[in-house]
Amino acid sequence: MEYVETMRTFLETQWSKILDWFGNDEKLIFILGTSMVLFLSFCAVNSFFMFLDSTGKPAFLHKYKIQKDKNVPVETHRFVHCCRVAFRNELLSCAVVYLSFPLMKATGMSCSASLPPLWRALVDFVIFILVDEFIFYYSHRLFHLPALYKHIHKIHHEWIAPISIAASYAHPVEHIVSNALPLLAGPILAGSHLSVVWVWLVIAQFETCLHHCDYHFPVMSSPQFHDYHHVKFNECFGTNGLLDWFHQTDVGFKKSIQCKRHITYYGLKPITEMFPSKNAREN
Repeated sequence: MEYVETMRTFLETQWSKILDWFGNDEKLIFILGTSMVLFLSFCAVNSFFMFLDSTGKPAFLHKYKIQKDKNVPVETHRFVHCCRVAFRNELLSCAVVYLSFPLMKATGMSCSASLPPLWRALVDFVIFILVDEFIFYYSHRLFHLPALYKHIHKIHHEWIAPISIAASYAHPVEHIVSNALPLLAGPILAGSHLSVVWVWLVIAQFETCLHHCDYHFPVMSSPQFHDYHHVKFNECFGTNGLLDWFHQTDVGFKKSIQCKRHITYYGLKPITEMFPSKNAREN
């Protein structure tokens, strides 16, 4: 119990320093602080993968690639275009944060120096995950309707073998509805403390980029589920599989070799060697 109190005191001290850094300006910390967390976390996870995708180096990591020999390395003009679109959309997310500030205040979001208890943070995270899954799944399926797919979602699916930064490679409408809104809606609805929201945004940005990276490294969460969607198009619409299970939009995936590989594993042996394919077309 003493350790918990010591840790809480330490975290509140660090949070107070952040508040001081923003001059205790509530609007500034909500808008600029949240925008910085979104943008910098996106840059942090992608900095490694951008080098790997653009150069194909280090080559020894290729054994962890899901779709073998695809985009190794990525064509320069295609990679540069993807980066431009992705970073434009991340700046668009910052604009959504700015426009959402009145809603944040209306639902009781706080950035006070006193941090929320652990149980409240855990409850908030459950809400974040469920709201994110709900909005992303149904908006994603909506964008797969032929009329909308042709004009909007087809852009994202140009990357059959995705790369991490392609997580934000999308039509601006899709990025707002299916990327930015699912991340922010849960915290707004829950009226969460901003510190909890920032932790959520960092984790969500990392996970989204990892699920697009087309590399299944040891220890990391599995990208197999969403990678399967980029290959097959008509399954695995959600983020965590809950609504895909409910609507049975994961039937083909459950029969695939990718489903067997859809685990977090430990050790240096590639997942493709742990669960080898019966034929080359399954890779």
